[in-house]
Amino acid sequence: MFGLDPAATGKVFVGGQPVKLHSVAQMLTSGVGMVPEDRKRQGLVLTMNCRENASLAALERMTHPLGIIRRKDERAITHNFLTRLQTRMSSLESPVATLSGGNQQKVALAKWLARDCRALIVDEPTRGVDIGAKAEIHKILDELARAKMGLLVISSELPELINLCRRIIVLREGEQVGELERDNFSQTVLLRMMAGVAAPVG
Repeated sequence: MFGLDPAATGKVFVGGQPVKLHSVAQMLTSGVGMVPEDRKRQGLVLTMNCRENASLAALERMTHPLGIIRRKDERAITHNFLTRLQTRMSSLESPVATLSGGNQQKVALAKWLARDCRALIVDEPTRGVDIGAKAEIHKILDELARAKMGLLVISSELPELINLCRRIIVLREGEQVGELERDNFSQTVLLRMMAGVAAPVG
């Protein structure tokens, strides 16, 4: 959906405008970001510090027309978002590899918030984090949704989806097999949909 892999079918609209599914560049231009499932291999650069990671997706906001990064702007913007997410780190220069899983995930989120995205795809947002960090990340996502950011949460944990989402769409073998609105959420029904034994969509 983010344009990393070719899509066989389907369409994506952002703000009512169609976006090419095969183009990461167009997704970015349309204001869509993605926090991937594997933060250590895909979401972060572990050899960089917190400041460098948090600025990666927003360098154009911090770069002089001559191509020089304005370090003052970079520090101010990254400090703002990392602080808002209550990231526990010694300083902006702390190696991101030394942070806990939950704080690494906050850096991965801050990277896209610094870009001022309109919508965010979040894949397995709390995988590999402790219970306390999971609650903090859920709170962050809830606050982003309340601030009118579009969020698409992908998770294998049904309680997480039930807690976070206002609508859940179930896919099975690449096909949509069910959809529930928040008032009708049921873990039993969702499990039946996932197993292919529920009523068809609609």
